[in-house]
Amino acid sequence: MDILTNHVGYSASGPKKAVIQCMEGEKAEAFSVLDLEGNKIYTGVPVYVGRVANWNTGNYYRADFTEVTLEGTYRIQVGEQCSQEFEISKSLVTMRMLNAVSYYFKAQRSSGEWLEDDRSLPFKGPREGEVDAHGGWYDATGDYGIHLSHLSHSTYHNPQQIPFSAYTFFKAHDFLTESQNEQYSMLKRRMLDEGFFGADFLMRMRAPSGSFFRSINRVDALTSVEGTRRIGFEYKRSSDQFSAVAATAGEEKIEDENYEVSLRSGGGLAIAALAIAGRNYYPSAEHTQKEYIQAAKSAWIYLSENNERYTNDGKWNLVDEYCALMAVTELYITTKEYDYLQKARQMAEKIYARTTVTGSGLKRLEVTEGVPYYHAADEGMPVVALLQYAEIEPDDDKKAKAVGYAEDIMRWKLMVTDNRPNPFGYPVLESKEENQIVEKFFFPHHSTAAPWWQGDNARIASIAAACAELSRVTVDEELAARCRRMVQDPLDWIMGLNPFDSCMIEGYGRNNIQYFFKQRYDFINCPGGIVNGITSGLTDEQGIAFVQHPIPEIDDNWRWAEQWIPHASWFIYASALKRE
Repeated sequence: MDILTNHVGYSASGPKKAVIQCMEGEKAEAFSVLDLEGNKIYTGVPVYVGRVANWNTGNYYRADFTEVTLEGTYRIQVGEQCSQEFEISKSLVTMRMLNAVSYYFKAQRSSGEWLEDDRSLPFKGPREGEVDAHGGWYDATGDYGIHLSHLSHSTYHNPQQIPFSAYTFFKAHDFLTESQNEQYSMLKRRMLDEGFFGADFLMRMRAPSGSFFRSINRVDALTSVEGTRRIGFEYKRSSDQFSAVAATAGEEKIEDENYEVSLRSGGGLAIAALAIAGRNYYPSAEHTQKEYIQAAKSAWIYLSENNERYTNDGKWNLVDEYCALMAVTELYITTKEYDYLQKARQMAEKIYARTTVTGSGLKRLEVTEGVPYYHAADEGMPVVALLQYAEIEPDDDKKAKAVGYAEDIMRWKLMVTDNRPNPFGYPVLESKEENQIVEKFFFPHHSTAAPWWQGDNARIASIAAACAELSRVTVDEELAARCRRMVQDPLDWIMGLNPFDSCMIEGYGRNNIQYFFKQRYDFINCPGGIVNGITSGLTDEQGIAFVQHPIPEIDDNWRWAEQWIPHASWFIYASALKRE
């Protein structure tokens, strides 16, 4: 029997659970919460859940102890067995994790030989000129590239990377300010510091066209850096990320657009981040507030008119629309110019049109007719975008409509999640395979982003963020309560409450996973960073896998163990929204 808890701790005012993992023949009939002196301060009956999909990890019980609100250090007892110690506090757990994960970004700042090489970068292909692209955050443990977004060939799976990270720090500053918790004073200053570091990099990545350069190509970090880095391109209908030559290389000509971003591939969130920068001040900022605002406005004017030139399919889609909605929402907050409110209304209507009514009467969000929306990193972002827009909408009917669509989208997501044995409350996704909609716990091996697939920690943290925002504005008390649980469940999972009893924040909790590369440990994970996480089974979509050590079949466990900045960004966003 394993008694699984959040390794780091729980918020005194929030939901609290443990999960009891039982092998064949074991039962959990009661549980107790013990203080450090061994006193029973709470006793409850765990809820039997049973087996989960094809995980082969035993039978599960869920033990809820939300009623325990007294600060202190505790253990869970089942029979004669006790869990490891964990903490309950009013705000210290959230503060510690915000501090740790934001410090990870400081460690990920481009510096040293990489920084110097990036001050004057040529282009990877046949394009004249050089770009001062110094700064930014390295993408991942083993990837010293710097990306506004990659996977631009996938149509619907663009992750928001550097721009969203900058945006997150500014928004986290706002959320912490709204909390009125005086203990957040230093955290707020550091959030602005990191936000402006990202914004200043985005200013340098502006392209003469009005778009932004997409990426600094990664190089083999184990060899010499000098003279090897480039402003990278990506073919529109394929990717050279996994092979020397893209599948369509013989058919496509490398043009300026291949180096630059659409709204879905980083442009929308870059505009949003610069717009927020324009209404804040920090001594280290390299530009005036007016300059950030003008850069955001100019980029919006250009990309709103030319977005199709930079997409892989020559069209707008849902990802462009929610990224655009976030851009114009922030532009309106900063400038109060009515045109941005009108544009926000238009983008919101486009997102509404992407929903379809299910048999239950709820709304499923789709990327195209009959194909559900799911995303490896940003699945919660459409709801976040709608709720951010709702905050600025002065028309009560339009505000209610935006909140209503967000509610219905999330009600459907929660129903799909709850419609199966799921002791951890892990957010379930829907994908379409062979003309059938399939429900799964983890991002599928086979998608339009294949062969790219990895752990879901960014995805589930984005769902937590969406639920945190929704819980604050919905008048449906039952939905609000369910959303509060869905805020905590993914954060618990990341902080150790998972079948592998592994805290996925390096340096905290127990059983941290380490990244190995070609049977070696050259790239060591950074304290405070969050790894990709748990996936479906290697050959079973309904199974589960977490490759922690080299095995004959796998000499590089990046899919599970590599840290990636979107995981950390969404964790910060969701955590900063908590009211403590």
